[in-house]
Amino acid sequence: MLKALVKLSADVRDLWIDRIWLDYVIAAAIVGAHLLLILWWPWLDVLAAASAPDRRAVYSAAAIVVSLLGSFSAVAIGQLGSAKGERADTLREAGGADLARNWRSVFRTALLCALIAIFGLLLDPSNPPAVTATSPQPLTPEIIRWIFEAGLVLAVVRFVRLSAFFVEVLEVASLGGTDAPSKRAAPPVPDPDWAKRRRTGNGN
Repeated sequence: MLKALVKLSADVRDLWIDRIWLDYVIAAAIVGAHLLLILWWPWLDVLAAASAPDRRAVYSAAAIVVSLLGSFSAVAIGQLGSAKGERADTLREAGGADLARNWRSVFRTALLCALIAIFGLLLDPSNPPAVTATSPQPLTPEIIRWIFEAGLVLAVVRFVRLSAFFVEVLEVASLGGTDAPSKRAAPPVPDPDWAKRRRTGNGN
């Protein structure tokens, strides 16, 4: 049973990693689930409940953190590029195009999320205008909040993808020097006269 679950999880992981477009489906499903949950529990709309200065602080922090995490893709590329050995050469030859495509999607999404956060700072005012009968609540802050959430969720999914690749690249890099088969001592050869000497020594 355990082996079957491990194999199933590995198959699901491979299916996900081989198809970048699934990240958009996962992100849309998470944001859609959040929208549905808000219908029953409005307090789950954390960004809407926060004050405008707090939301702006979240936008600013997200832009910085996402940009820093996006640089991990360069670290992974450097690790694979400097890895030695047969395993690393095989990985670069067989999966180089797929790895480049995945890493490119990671840092592009990081850039997109950072830009959305910056636009959030511009479009979500720190001092909201007064709501009156003639001047209702503008929709721009609400729209930018949901766009920001969608971009942030997509960036998180991309970083999970990056971590999956990063672990494998580190394993290949760490095993690069052990590709050559180690020389082992030859197994002992049985002595055919051993039993005869033992009987003689015991007086038999």
